[in-house]
Amino acid sequence: MWVLGAQSGLLFGAACRMAFPGFDIRPEGFAVVGLAAFFTGVVRAPLTGIVLVTEITGSVTMLLPMLAACFAAMLVPTLLRDEPIYDSLREQTLRHEKLFQQAAKKK
Repeated sequence: MWVLGAQSGLLFGAACRMAFPGFDIRPEGFAVVGLAAFFTGVVRAPLTGIVLVTEITGSVTMLLPMLAACFAAMLVPTLLRDEPIYDSLREQTLRHEKLFQQAAKKK
């Protein structure tokens, strides 16, 4: 998950660098922001994502872009009514346990 987020941000940063050559765009910054945003979008824990990325980088210079990206990463799945990954996994596990218990009772 961390690698996917960082790679997505890096690719977006590289695309922005090519689209706007007059600006001094550093794709590495986009990788850091993408990492936090992807984590937030999947897990739905924006504060945790921001704190983890800040701890990893040891810098707070990208805090404002991370806040904006994490806000967007929370907003889009919420509007689409998509469940967080851990809620989905819990529901799937409970369904499997229920089926397993029903099968055990039949024996």
